[in-house]
Amino acid sequence: MHAPRHTPVPDGTSAAAATAATARKLRLRYVGIGLWMAFTWCGEGNAPAWEHALRTLVILLILPPLLLRTNRHLTHKLYESAHPGRVIAQLITARIAAVTIAFGAGFLLGHLLDPQAARSPVLPALGFLLLLASIPAQIRHAHRTRTATTHPATQRALSAPRLIATKLTLITTALLAQLLLTPYLTDATFAVAAALFLTTATLGPKAHSRFLLTDPTPTNEKPAHAST
Repeated sequence: MHAPRHTPVPDGTSAAAATAATARKLRLRYVGIGLWMAFTWCGEGNAPAWEHALRTLVILLILPPLLLRTNRHLTHKLYESAHPGRVIAQLITARIAAVTIAFGAGFLLGHLLDPQAARSPVLPALGFLLLLASIPAQIRHAHRTRTATTHPATQRALSAPRLIATKLTLITTALLAQLLLTPYLTDATFAVAAALFLTTATLGPKAHSRFLLTDPTPTNEKPAHAST
């Protein structure tokens, strides 16, 4: 195992800068999540509102449990590993697999609900290309994780049940909004998608800090990297 890391304790100015940087990254993260929610909702633009909601719900019920559990396990393993390259590859592969499974299930559900609908491959292909394009950023983030001064197991983590409950509330609200707007707007789907994006991007960071995070599970295990 690699030797323990010793990072100087930051002064007040450095701590404030680090806090600001963390808040900025969190805002950018929820901008990305908002784009993902809008992208998912617009997956089949002319489908009924209930089909948008059902497909999005299926993706939601599959993705967070798979992604959060796998991400937590491999992030802990990454922090403790003396040879991170293989673990980083596993982490990125697992993330891509989880997203592909979730969106594949959503696409299959849409096909089963309406087999005759014409579906363009452009949006799924674009989504997959964006996922692949995120790999360099994931690698950089993984290496930054290894420089952290605290073990990931000791940090607060996202709760999959709370995340699902929050997004379920958001999707239900979006469904009701689209049902109400459809008689009056020809592009109600895109209006609701834009509202999903704005709501997630603006309210997501606040919900993240106040509701979605849970305290770490107590453990008697000593982090492997701390051993001498």
